[in-house]
Amino acid sequence: MIRQCMFFVLLLSSFYTYGLQDSPSELQRQYVREDLFIYLHTGPGRNYRIIGSIDAGTEISVMSQNSDSEFTQVTDDQGREGWIESRFVSNTAPSTLRIPALESALETSQNDAATLAAENTELRQRINQAEQQLSSINEQLQQQTAQVASLTASLDKADQDELIRWFTRGGMLAGASVLLGVLLTFIPKKRRRNSEWM
Repeated sequence: MIRQCMFFVLLLSSFYTYGLQDSPSELQRQYVREDLFIYLHTGPGRNYRIIGSIDAGTEISVMSQNSDSEFTQVTDDQGREGWIESRFVSNTAPSTLRIPALESALETSQNDAATLAAENTELRQRINQAEQQLSSINEQLQQQTAQVASLTASLDKADQDELIRWFTRGGMLAGASVLLGVLLTFIPKKRRRNSEWM
């Protein structure tokens, strides 16, 4: 009977606890912190006295390593010398140092990309303006070419008209000369007087 009551109480409390829990959509996202630390020992083993701790991501200088490679002698950023477990020593910088550098590089890249995009937009505008100017110049060139062709045709026509006029005048002058010559042949000549001395 006691077991059944205990089971019933546990069942009710679990339902109550489940009812108090927030739904997954209402929970805030949280993360595990990176501020872990390791102990700094006076010798190469866990049974040596602990002289302090070193936070994760701290830069250290390696002095030596014991024969079984389980512990490494180091100097930390505060100048303390001691031994830490070799498995916590890494050549790779921690994420706490890499992420700010990556974020800075990303921000620089984004700024560069924004600058390049603005320059690209400005260059496109200049290209559009240059294309419009080129189109306008082409139109003016076509108009001037048409004017030159028209003037050349007018000049050729004027030359031909002038040549025809000269030929016409020359022909008229030649015709008048011939007509005058013919007319002169029909004009009677005066006879000469014979002046005789008596």
